[in-house]
This record gives sequence, C-alpha cells and structure tokens, in this order.
Amino acid sequence: MSEEGIPPDTATESSLPSGGEFGEEQAPRVLLVDDDPDILRIVQFYLKKQKYEVFTATNGEEALVALKTHPGIELVLSDVMMPGINGLELLQEIRKSDGLSDISVVLISAEGQTAKKVAGLNAGADDYITKPFNFDELLARVRNHIRLRRLQREVVQKNELLRTKNEQFLSDLEAARSVQMALMPDHFPESDQFHIGARYIPLERVGGDFFDVVVLDDDKIGLFIADVCGHGIAAAFVTAMTKLSFRNACFSNFDPGGVLTQMNQELCAVLNNGYVTVFYAVLDVPSMSMKYASGGHPPLLISRRGEDHVIELQSQATFLGSFEQVEFVSTPFEFQHRDRLLFCTDGIYEGHNEAGDQFGTTRIAELMMENGGQSVQELIDLLVFNLFDFIGNATLDDDITLLGLEILA
Repeated sequence: MSEEGIPPDTATESSLPSGGEFGEEQAPRVLLVDDDPDILRIVQFYLKKQKYEVFTATNGEEALVALKTHPGIELVLSDVMMPGINGLELLQEIRKSDGLSDISVVLISAEGQTAKKVAGLNAGADDYITKPFNFDELLARVRNHIRLRRLQREVVQKNELLRTKNEQFLSDLEAARSVQMALMPDHFPESDQFHIGARYIPLERVGGDFFDVVVLDDDKIGLFIADVCGHGIAAAFVTAMTKLSFRNACFSNFDPGGVLTQMNQELCAVLNNGYVTVFYAVLDVPSMSMKYASGGHPPLLISRRGEDHVIELQSQATFLGSFEQVEFVSTPFEFQHRDRLLFCTDGIYEGHNEAGDQFGTTRIAELMMENGGQSVQELIDLLVFNLFDFIGNATLDDDITLLGLEILA
C-alpha cells in the first residue's frame, strides 16, 4: 500500500463491531470511488464486514455508470484526485442529476488540500475525510451519514404522506362544506308582506351554525336558527342531524314548542357529548301573530318604529341534546307593520377586538334602531361590516349567522 494510503495499524478486526451496523434494516449500498486499488480493496473489506453492500469504481466516469446501474446507492465515498472526472466534478454531476441529488457524498483527500476541501463542501459534499484516516472514524462517519440519509428520506416520505392525507382531508372538508351549504336555504319565499335576509360566515370551512326558512302553509312560515357546540367537521355532522330533525318535525307540527321537544328527544338519542342551542318562530303574517320557542339561544331582537329600544325575546329553556325530559313551550307574540326581526348566533355579539372588548348586543341594537330605513338584508350586511371594522386585526372565535325578517307596511 502506498504511503498516502491507509496505515495498516489504524484499524484491526478486533476494534470493529462484530455484527452488521444496521441490524434487521436493509443493508446500505455504498459506492467507493478511488484510483488506488489498495484503498478500494481494504475499505471494501471493512465495509463488507459490517454488512454493507459495496460497489467500486476507479474514476468518476465509472462511478456515474455504477450509480445508474445499481439503484438504491445511499452513499458515495470518493477520492478527490482522480484521472478523468475527478471527485469534485463527480459531486457536481450527482447534485444536478435527477434521482441522485439526495445521495450522501463523502470526499476523501490528502492532508493539506484545504482549498479542495472548501470547494467540495461549497459544492454540496456532506463530509470530508483526510488521508491517512482511521478506519473506526471512517466507519463511524459512513454509518452516521447512512442513518442521517435514511432519517431524511423517512421525513420526506412522511411529509409526502402527510401532504397526501392533508389533500384528502381538504377534499373531504370541501365536500362537507358543499353538503352543509346545501342544507342552507338557497332562496327565500317571496311575498309582498315580508322580506327575508341572511348571512352565514363559518369560522372554518364547515361550521356549527345553521338556519332554515320553511313555508308551512299559505299563511305560516317558520324561521329557525341553531348553534351547535364546537366547530369543524364534528359540529357539521351535528348540524346535519339538527337540520334533518327539524325538517322531520316542523311540517307535522306547527307548534314551535312541540317541534323543539321532538327534536330534543331525537338529538338526545344520538349525541353523546355536545348540545345545540335553537330559536324557532312560526309567523302567521296575515294575522300579525307569532309563536316562538327557544332553548339556550341568544334572544330574538325586534326593532319597532317609534320605539327607543329593541325588544328582546329571551330563551325560555335549556339547550337541546342533553336532557331528554325537557318540555319546550310556545310563547305568543303580536308584531306590527315595519317590525324587523333579527335572529343571530352568539358569534356576532361575542366578537372582540384586540383589547378584548366585545361587539355586544347593545351595539347591535343601536345599529338596528339607527338604520330603520335600510332593508333587512342591508341591515344584516351593515352589522357584519361594523363587526369586522370593530374587531380590526383580532380574529373571529366563532361562526356568525344572521337571519332577519321585515314585516312590510
């Protein structure tokens, strides 16, 4: 062996581990590149003793052929000074080649070649070993680079798996959003006696709020709003069940209290945790009368011309889905021409700015009284605009749903 080669006393069989470096894992594939046959032979011997699968090349050209011929090579251990394509040029070819660029490359050079060492590291070498080297150190570095590369590939694979699952999740979420939006009314009944408006802003792609408008007969319409505990897909499923339960009850029973009682029994049977707040009103427009029932929901707000305050119809009972024996009762209310009814979920009045101040029901009431000349849809849009102007750079914490009806003169 030449003097610049490996001194024979730097490593002995007794100083090396007796088994494979990687246990039950697949044997790592390593490519040795050196124009010194003695170095190739002895390094190959020690790597094979540690159960590495070793390929050899005497120059850069042979190394490139070997990389294409033997897929799965994880590390290239290459001399710098070689005829033809040298180690630095081989490194550059590896780094710019598709399918090879992530292979670990460790360069070997004689002592004193600092400029080449710097050039190699700048070109993307993972490590540099100086001749003459200690075999224990060489094997340790090879082992560490193999493990690092495998960890990196595992991270890449897991990131790819996460990306795929995230794309599937987003696709499923979008499908859930489409289903949930289909549960909302896409148009409202038209009448010369009333106008209806609404706005729904989910905190996430799918939300826990829900509203519905139903024509019960020629004279009666039902306005329903609900807020499911929680957000996201879980809340969206409960929202769908609430919609089905409401539609199952409302056409056979025009009494709001009876509808909520039936809904509560159905939801108690399927909800293990969580609850739903609701407000349901049945309006008989020709007779200017209304019956309503509610459970744990924010009050129905009514602005009336000539009044200096907003009427609040408070919740009468607890929420739905937790207490099966609750009986919901209906309460009558007589409305007047030009009354405007606003159903909302708590997301709007609990919206807060960066200082922690809430938008509040007082601000909603003031806006209702100050904008009596606006249509009900314009009023709802104005409320949303003022909410976002109020919270500024703060973020929403809940879904926002507004449903309004205006009795025409």
